[in-house]
Amino acid sequence: MTTSAAPVKVNLPPVVVPYPDSIIPRLAWSSWREAGKPRQLRRPLEPVERTALERRQRDLAPAVEPYRDSERDRVALALLEMYGGYPSMGSRGDPAAAGRVDSAARVLAEFPAWAIERACQKIHMNGVWRDGAFDRKWPPSDSELVEAVRTEARVYTETYINVMALLEAAVEDETPAKHGVRS
Repeated sequence: MTTSAAPVKVNLPPVVVPYPDSIIPRLAWSSWREAGKPRQLRRPLEPVERTALERRQRDLAPAVEPYRDSERDRVALALLEMYGGYPSMGSRGDPAAAGRVDSAARVLAEFPAWAIERACQKIHMNGVWRDGAFDRKWPPSDSELVEAVRTEARVYTETYINVMALLEAAVEDETPAKHGVRS
């Protein structure tokens, strides 16, 4: 008899919050970008905009932070269950499986636990996407596993990066020479 852990309920922030995720960027980012330099704001952020972005940053931070030591057992269990679904991984109690789980947990140390769990569940259910089809015979390589986890975390990671970029951006210089205007 195999035991399967129930998926852990994770309270993730909303995927999209329109005001800080799309309205503020549309209003504040400059449409002009100098090559090799960070993007700049066309104007300073209004206090209400800065507050909304700071709130969004606080909400997103736990969803993108690497898993903590206290979550290591959750990560190990997700990996063990995923690998246990592959006959080639010695699902009959092969001692090498524990080493493989420990190695994968180290490779995935920069990712949040929830993303690792979701990726492992999807791989366990569907297999690994290879050559245009799902492969259920061979487990994922480290690079395939990293890509699967990165894909799960991507929407939160990209939103977090964009929010941080807005909060840290400088206001563009409004000198006439920049826009090609001669005095």
